Amino acid sequence: MASVPVIPDSYNYVLAEFECLDPLLSALRLDSSRLKCTCVAVSKRWLALGTSGGGLNLIQKDGWKQRLFLTHKVRVKNSYCIFFFNCSQGLVVVWELNQERRGKPERIYVSSEHKGRKVTALCWDTAALRVFVGDHVGKVSAIKINTSKQGKAAATFVMFPVQIITTVDSRVVQLDYLDGRLLISSLTRTYLCDTERQKFWKIGNKERDGEFGACFFPAGKNSGNQQPLIYCARPGSRMWEVNFDGEVQSTHQFKQLLSSPPLPVVTLRLDPHYTSSSCSPQSLSFPKLLYLTEHCVMTWTERGIYIFLPQSVQVLLWSEVKDIQDIAVYKSELFCLHANGKVVHLSLLLVDRCIERLIRRGFWTLAARVCCVFQNSVISCRARKNLPVDRLEHLKSQLDASTQHDLIMQLEELISKLEPLDSACSSRRSSISSHESFSILDSGIYRVISRRGSQSDEDSCSLHSQTFSEDERLKEFPAHQEDEQGELDSVSHASVMVEADRNETFLPFSIPLSFRSPSPLVSLQAVKESVSSFVRKTTEKIGTLHISPDSRGRQEAKDGEHLQELAVNLVASPQEEKE
Repeated sequence: MASVPVIPDSYNYVLAEFECLDPLLSALRLDSSRLKCTCVAVSKRWLALGTSGGGLNLIQKDGWKQRLFLTHKVRVKNSYCIFFFNCSQGLVVVWELNQERRGKPERIYVSSEHKGRKVTALCWDTAALRVFVGDHVGKVSAIKINTSKQGKAAATFVMFPVQIITTVDSRVVQLDYLDGRLLISSLTRTYLCDTERQKFWKIGNKERDGEFGACFFPAGKNSGNQQPLIYCARPGSRMWEVNFDGEVQSTHQFKQLLSSPPLPVVTLRLDPHYTSSSCSPQSLSFPKLLYLTEHCVMTWTERGIYIFLPQSVQVLLWSEVKDIQDIAVYKSELFCLHANGKVVHLSLLLVDRCIERLIRRGFWTLAARVCCVFQNSVISCRARKNLPVDRLEHLKSQLDASTQHDLIMQLEELISKLEPLDSACSSRRSSISSHESFSILDSGIYRVISRRGSQSDEDSCSLHSQTFSEDERLKEFPAHQEDEQGELDSVSHASVMVEADRNETFLPFSIPLSFRSPSPLVSLQAVKESVSSFVRKTTEKIGTLHISPDSRGRQEAKDGEHLQELAVNLVASPQEEKE
């Protein structure tokens, strides 16, 4: 049996393609040399595909149902407006879908401010319903949108003029907006604009020459009063980390980190293959930077896709995906537009979640191969919550013994490496989540704090912004919600507004434990003593309501001594068992 190169255990995440969009493109007739997809955008509910013929297809992501067809070219949209432009003429057109009223799409605004120029970048201000437009000569404008939600009279009689924001020194490469501030990246430098106070800053002193992106990095929900950050691409696989006032804080170098071999993309088209030999350091220019869910920044080149953890200066992963023209991102979903017009739908998720989803969909062979290539991740106790031994045994039983003998042998070898559920390692780690503690209230009532049955380990999923060591990769990441009802989790995402996004928060299992799980008899005796003490304490507490203050003081002192004695007994019980 030939050995399969195994991916190091420091990599726990993977890009996966669970469904091919080629049938969808074929149904839309976007697979011919005459007509193909030229631009892509995505939101929570919709996928928008612009065509070389000037048309726009809007497809509902739930079931990939085609709903609408409009003219002109798409770029960005939100839940109730569609914004797109015609690159050759520079006209900016805004449509309202009227989905809530079940009406026909309505064109509500046409701007000719950039007429005769090529529009190169767009971004939304969803709070104020503004859209920012940048063109190839460096002009940046803002268009205020009126919709039917603001009243029919407002939409009919009030026309907000186009506001000229600024004109930079060269072509606008990328625009981004957050909390009243507009980020403008040109061919030479990046600018920060306070749209409310009308102030501008140049970020950094050194210019550059070429396409380099920049994006905002929102502060996490658990970051307190921390302000958002800005990341600007620099030559030589570098990034500037900038505060919200436009001051450069540090420079992050990723050149040496990109010498690691690429991770395979999990897809039905090819078997996952990994080469353990390192490659030379990559000196790259990042044409765009996109904020990808919590604490990740994504970019791409003609060679592949790169996902960074900029705060800890780490490469989460990079995978070879050739000839990418553009990428649209929604949370952990990536829609990659290739130069030939094809669109590929990728999801970024944990390896065990990927295998679990493949098993649910019945892709047995691919699931088994991913298990073997990522076996270091599968062996970890964390992954066994989603991939217990019985599930791997079921996966093995679905393989064809006559034609997949080698794969079955590899899977059996993997299963043999999994430690038993009742081993010391497993019991030690499970004891953290199952351990019970209690506190005594002023009234004498025992409040029991039980973590037994908690789903936080399985269904919560927020990336923490705390420290990351070089040998310890990210432990949590938001996983993409399944489209099918049977794959919905029981706990919804805690840090975003999308429905039923799953979270995964894990306890620090490396903390040494000062206790040992008592035997069932000792636990039962402890519970019996606690209940008896509770009844006695409650009775005595009620009695103190009718005695003099001096007597009450002596009684409380006596109670304090008894509680100290009880606490000593509870701590000593496991030690006595050990002796």
